[in-house]
Amino acid sequence: MTFQASQPSKRQTQRAAYAAFTAHIEHLCRTDPGARAALRAGLRRDLDHPRTRPMHRLLTPRLPEGCDDKTAQAYYTVASLIAAQPRHAFSPDQADDEDTADKHRAAKQQATQEEGQPDERQTPPGPIPYGSSFGATLGQAVTAKGASMRMSAAESRINLLTRQSLRGIHLHLPAAVNQVRTTDASIDWGQLLADLIDWQYQSGRISRRWLQDFYRITAGADQD
Repeated sequence: MTFQASQPSKRQTQRAAYAAFTAHIEHLCRTDPGARAALRAGLRRDLDHPRTRPMHRLLTPRLPEGCDDKTAQAYYTVASLIAAQPRHAFSPDQADDEDTADKHRAAKQQATQEEGQPDERQTPPGPIPYGSSFGATLGQAVTAKGASMRMSAAESRINLLTRQSLRGIHLHLPAAVNQVRTTDASIDWGQLLADLIDWQYQSGRISRRWLQDFYRITAGADQD
């Protein structure tokens, strides 16, 4: 029973770490144009490509200790995708205080769990979503008011993505993210990072969730 109770804590801690990483990358891109350019240059590149070399200085201190290359690639890909957003996505009026507050809340939650105090938001063992899957994002891109993404285009994209190998998902995500950027749909970078890290082990489960989220959202819109 003790083991089961500890499992959600571990996953929640991981999700908090993913959120902290993506918040840091967004802050870096907002405040340091040179860093943003270096991260953007790594789009669709593997870890050993010459154009990813400037990324090592920026990302290595943020990687989990002892992580393997496939896990590191997930971090590099998400960092590049964030950096490749249009300049206006990093509006200077976005309060860094919000990022700091989120990190403090995550740290407080982790400390509470490590001390053995009950976590009010604790759920039974099992996959704990950090937020919206990329399938949900594509669904929102179709159903959002004034959306410019057609259902047929989004459906083709989600079907293409969910058939990919680990290498393939890293290569095809940038085009999908570009399509989403034409709409008001937001991307949950922390959840996307979590899914890319787990893709090598659980691509079937992740693909199913993306598809289910996509069709749940688009079907609901058709009924309105």
